[in-house]
Amino acid sequence: MSKRTALIVIGRYKEEWNTLSPSQQRDLISRVGRTASAVGLEPVVGYRLISAPGTFLEVWETDDARAVERAVKNLQAMGFTRYVDARWLTGEREAQEE
Repeated sequence: MSKRTALIVIGRYKEEWNTLSPSQQRDLISRVGRTASAVGLEPVVGYRLISAPGTFLEVWETDDARAVERAVKNLQAMGFTRYVDARWLTGEREAQEE
């Protein structure tokens, strides 16, 4: 069996998020997806947390544990943390062979 490494992002939108137009918000979210995909992360799940408006949880996985570090650095470099208060967690699981 091989290992899969997860990047778990628990985030809360900052006030700066509300200064962006809806199209700028969509563009930033799209850039996040492209940035994560570019280093080999695949989206697993994303939730808006209803009990705490403006918060979300996302899980991305990869076969390359170093990709998680690259993704976090790239997200920070693109300005993600200007608009989102993010907690970055990592996890590992055994991948089932197909």
